[in-house]
Amino acid sequence: MKMTIFILLLAVVLNACAPVVTPMPTAMPNPPTGTPIPPTAVPTQDPKVLVAEIDALVKENYQKGVYDGSVLVARDGQVILSQGYGFADREKKIPNTPQTKFRIASITKQFTAMAILLLQQQGKLNVDDNLCNCITNCPEIFKPVKIRHLLSHSSGIPNATQYSLPGDQMIPKSATLYFQPGEQFEYSNVGYDLLRRIIEIVSGQSYASFLKQNIFELLGMSNTGVDDMRQTDLAKGYSNAEGDIALQPVWGVYSIYSTVEDLYLWDQALYTDKLLPQSAVDVIFTPQAAVPDGKYYGFDGSTGWSYGFGWFIAPQELGYVIHGGVYPGYRTEIRRYMDDKTVIILLTNHEAVALYPTAEAIAEKLFGSRK
Repeated sequence: MKMTIFILLLAVVLNACAPVVTPMPTAMPNPPTGTPIPPTAVPTQDPKVLVAEIDALVKENYQKGVYDGSVLVARDGQVILSQGYGFADREKKIPNTPQTKFRIASITKQFTAMAILLLQQQGKLNVDDNLCNCITNCPEIFKPVKIRHLLSHSSGIPNATQYSLPGDQMIPKSATLYFQPGEQFEYSNVGYDLLRRIIEIVSGQSYASFLKQNIFELLGMSNTGVDDMRQTDLAKGYSNAEGDIALQPVWGVYSIYSTVEDLYLWDQALYTDKLLPQSAVDVIFTPQAAVPDGKYYGFDGSTGWSYGFGWFIAPQELGYVIHGGVYPGYRTEIRRYMDDKTVIILLTNHEAVALYPTAEAIAEKLFGSRK
């Protein structure tokens, strides 16, 4: 009953901000399967051998029926591998390529966070503003929630989008947060949907329009956009190796579609001041909330994980930041080793695939042991 009240309450809050009914995203982070083992092998030095080894390990997964998608690996501004595997459309035998568009699920959160920081740079908001400063009819219980709490999944607002319904039912404004804002980490798609609405309210533009104008066009990400469920040129999403097409939520989502090549442009831009001064970009990768026991990413029971703004931050000895996502028919992961200027991008239209082991294997080829 408490969860139902929360979702109904959120519908009221969102619809108080704008006349458009705004559906919830269903994208979730892509957790690892099992307990990954840190890479221990000596990394390959010969570039040609490295390309062949990475290609072989991904191709082996494809041949086993556990990988269809696209992969991009780059280091020091040079693309090592950019390759598609399997089919974007199995029935029509259309192959996946580096230009194939996939729904990127919770990788979308990186762009939402960047949009908030762009609005802060423009003087239109501050991450320390209270949520209730940005929306009308804000319930009393939400008043301690700041924008930075939404960005770092520390707001206490439940992640309950699996129960969300489109509509604008009116209910009493009584609810209870899971915890006091800033005290804990609890992954919340609802919190990021609130951020999306804040972007629209403060900018006076739709979420799609703001991202296109301020990020995608500026970086030349011509194959990236906000999914309105009407795109006909995306890779078909399959739920299993048998080729069953995954059912899509009937109300749609506000998540992004992209390609490995466009996400590489995004990765490279984060080393520059194309979008924000580097000092502001650094804030994105500064720990804001501790992630307990390696929850979502990392080794079972590990410590030292945290969340910045739209990114999980691994313990220092592992040396990377990461985010993934899962959406019906798709899984995604982007992993950045910023000190080494290395990125691993994996996009698949095979929902049953676990990407974390593949990323670990590629990292082993690149670095060997990180400890």
